[in-house]
Amino acid sequence: QATFWLSRVAFAVTATPTVDAPPRSKAAAALGTIAMSISLGSRAKEMIGGFPFASMLLCAWTAPIAAQAGEVSDLVWTAEMRNLKFDTLTEVQAVNLSVAYAEGIARVLGVPLADIADSEGHSGRVSVSAAPSMDSTTRHLDVKPGDKTPSVTEKNMPPLAPLQGVAYSALPCLDRMCGNHGLPSKDVAQIGYAMQWGPQGRDDLALMKSLGANSVRLYHSFGQGALGDHGAFLDHAQSLGLNTISGYNTDMSLEADKCMEFDCFDAWKAATLKGFNAGFKSGKAWHPAVAVLVLLNEPDNLENSEKCKALKTHEFGVAHCRVKAVLSAMDGVLAAEKQAGVDRGRVRITASWSFAVRKSIDDEVTGPGIYGFQDMVAAMADPGLVSYTPRTPVEELQEAFKERWVNSVNTRSPWKFVHDVISQEKYSKFLPTPWFIGEYGALGKPADIIEEDLQSMKQVAEEETGFLGVVFQQFQTANEKGGTENKFGLFSLGEQEIAETGRVCDDSSPCAAWPVRCLKIAQPGKVDRAAAVASAWEGSFSSANGEAQGLCGEAMAPPSKTTTTSASSAGAPTPSSTQVEVWTPPAGGPPPLDPIRGIAYGALPCTEHACGGQGLPSEDMLQVSYEGQWGAAGRDDLGTMRRLGANAVRLYHSFGLDVDRDHQGFLDRADAVGLNVFAGYHTENA
Repeated sequence: QATFWLSRVAFAVTATPTVDAPPRSKAAAALGTIAMSISLGSRAKEMIGGFPFASMLLCAWTAPIAAQAGEVSDLVWTAEMRNLKFDTLTEVQAVNLSVAYAEGIARVLGVPLADIADSEGHSGRVSVSAAPSMDSTTRHLDVKPGDKTPSVTEKNMPPLAPLQGVAYSALPCLDRMCGNHGLPSKDVAQIGYAMQWGPQGRDDLALMKSLGANSVRLYHSFGQGALGDHGAFLDHAQSLGLNTISGYNTDMSLEADKCMEFDCFDAWKAATLKGFNAGFKSGKAWHPAVAVLVLLNEPDNLENSEKCKALKTHEFGVAHCRVKAVLSAMDGVLAAEKQAGVDRGRVRITASWSFAVRKSIDDEVTGPGIYGFQDMVAAMADPGLVSYTPRTPVEELQEAFKERWVNSVNTRSPWKFVHDVISQEKYSKFLPTPWFIGEYGALGKPADIIEEDLQSMKQVAEEETGFLGVVFQQFQTANEKGGTENKFGLFSLGEQEIAETGRVCDDSSPCAAWPVRCLKIAQPGKVDRAAAVASAWEGSFSSANGEAQGLCGEAMAPPSKTTTTSASSAGAPTPSSTQVEVWTPPAGGPPPLDPIRGIAYGALPCTEHACGGQGLPSEDMLQVSYEGQWGAAGRDDLGTMRRLGANAVRLYHSFGLDVDRDHQGFLDRADAVGLNVFAGYHTENA
């Protein structure tokens, strides 16, 4: 059963399995033949007459429905869903099904995907659950936007203090630049990475929880341009009792078209609104797991950029770049909340400053980290200090700063030194605003010192006014960065592949799937930081379900190698149930064209003329939405062509239909099995 909202209309979509067959490994493939039962409420006539989508809805459906409009209060279109046993779907597959269902509904109704929302208010998704027993395949639900569904565990989230967080930016790279394959998306909260952080995969979040963590810090949750749902990450964090400290992509501030002269209002507002549509909003509030928003990470480093050095018009010089960026970014977030009608709830806002020694913009404070605390006090009192005119009324901006701001600083220095620099006595001028350590690197420190520092931080957070706690840097070694970044991980990647990610991508990284490897606790030649953290936080290496399932070694109980894509980053196809002999070129490149043995491909999922009057689906077969047909995890049409002896596939509508979906997966699969692609343009555009 799927439940969703369109504007003010509630729909219930229910299907009864008609074939007792288990789903395949991918939700899109498990869905099989899609059909729906959609019910409109008793105000149907009023709604059809008053909503812009009404004419499209009637055109997309059938004449008999239009004929009924004047006779009955409920309009029903009924069909069936085949080959799906919902109770056997994994959590990741259920989320993928939720998103795929929303895309299909939006296409049928002729409305933007953002207009479809689940019963919690998440745009671009529907609420999916096993259908209850009932006499009819259609029922009416008495739900309102913002109502909770049983799919999300209701759990009171822990307070921020004492903060025991882990920084999480776990890219699936074994070496610098991922072996020259290019970096995968840095937004690790997107659904494509679920096999890393989710319960059906390595379950990194559960491992953090078992170490004693109560929070997880993210860096690129907003503004990276990642595709797909983020609500599943937040749902899982909530179910474990992990607060999320969610960060914005700081690099947006350096993009000329997003932050003109470091006025980042528009960019941060847009990123926040997109985040709401991707799962960060629940009903009329932030998702319950969201505790802190990190506007920028180490914004003081902006002054080293050529963009900042080129601005020589302001009397305060380069310092105003960092302050104006943070001030305008906060303004943008507040504007996004207001536009979306999102209540601020308990969500705090911060910027994590570096521990470099700098002078505050008003010359009042000099020292590591603490200069940034004074920067914000000065800029909030007088935004003109950085030549900024807030779009939010100044009084509202100042009130938000007073009620929601929290200071934070990143450091690799020992805790005793940090505590002395930002002591209670020196920090008293900033109270009642609290502060926390956004990254505690403990570079080169032995395990006993790390444990002692973390225990002391916890004690101070419990006893002193103002200090919240610490985020430990970091969950996994940053192999993709190299250098000293390899020294901060609690865990490192092993060689064993235990699963595969879904397709992950963003504005700067092409869509691809990557291996999910096991995690090593002991790092040869390095300090056992994980053991130190677990001891300090009274945790262990056991997950909520027993042993930590993502750890390497014979004792590991690896998750099933479920995949949601057709090819890995290196082009190696995911095996299908019928083995395909993969063509391997002797020196790289596609097979020769002479002689051509091609097959024309326009395989629409219709069993009768005009798809039974439902309207034709998209004719662009390359898009990822059809992966269940041509991909290795589904029917694998491309593999079948290759087995027939083909060396090429011809397509007809690859360009010109303006389909905003990934197409690289098709090309990757064609390349993997050895098929040249003859990509066609949509001729009707001529």
